[in-house]
Amino acid sequence: MAVRLPPLQSLLAFEATARLGGLSRAADELSLTQSAISHQIHNLEQWVGQPLFKRIGRGVKLTAAGELFNATVRSTLKTLLDGRERIEPYRNPNSAIVACSADIASGWLAPRLGQLRALYPGMEIWLVTQDEKPEIDRIDLDLLISAERVETGDATSVPLFDDEAVAVCSPEMALLWRALPLADLLRAAPLIVDERHPEWALSLRGSEPEAGTPQRSVMVYDSRLLLDSAMAGLGIAMVSRAAADAALRRGLVAALPQIPAIPLPGLWLTTSRLPARTPAVGQVYDWLRKAAARSYENN
Repeated sequence: MAVRLPPLQSLLAFEATARLGGLSRAADELSLTQSAISHQIHNLEQWVGQPLFKRIGRGVKLTAAGELFNATVRSTLKTLLDGRERIEPYRNPNSAIVACSADIASGWLAPRLGQLRALYPGMEIWLVTQDEKPEIDRIDLDLLISAERVETGDATSVPLFDDEAVAVCSPEMALLWRALPLADLLRAAPLIVDERHPEWALSLRGSEPEAGTPQRSVMVYDSRLLLDSAMAGLGIAMVSRAAADAALRRGLVAALPQIPAIPLPGLWLTTSRLPARTPAVGQVYDWLRKAAARSYENN
């Protein structure tokens, strides 16, 4: 059976009256008559089945039940406002919504957005970070950067750039370790390992059996913590070159050449086959491909 809900106007009248402490002040704020506010609150009290206000002199005060209900109403109205804010970019004709994983966003895309803003100063970019692949839909999402190629009746992908996992550590540790042979390096340097992908540590042990079992300093479950731990000098981490791009360029981490890179799935740029939601989407699409080409040339 469908649940009967109170009208939004009743909730607004209730919230304003509770916040301002009087019917007349609520009426002024909402541009209604005092009797209209009173009627809305009466209907709401009928809906909850108990009084929400008690009169105090010329004003009103919430009952105990009203206090509890007010917290719910304010939270509900805030949720509605937050929801409107979240969909605001869909109304902006000069906006584009781009989704990618958090590590690619922080390590590769976000540091380059200043270049895009310099080309298109009035453009608004919404960067959505999520590790699970969202569905491309021209209403919800304009562009997707991911390791998965998408070819459907609704979406199409183009290759963006190749990626690989590289061994990195803090610059201070690199000064100590860079000249060491691999076997000595593995004996001296602890490993920072992503527990979802521990295979690289096992492969190192197999490639240099005389080094023994490499020691581990940190086990993480978030790829961004690999880079943070390496920057903190906790050992060697194997990270996506794209995710480490900004840190490598800024000298926050250094690559260790003794440890061979491991190929990773390349990144794809996916968009809808339908006409772009805004002209900005096409501009960002073209810019991303050019930025990726420059990035690949520099690696």
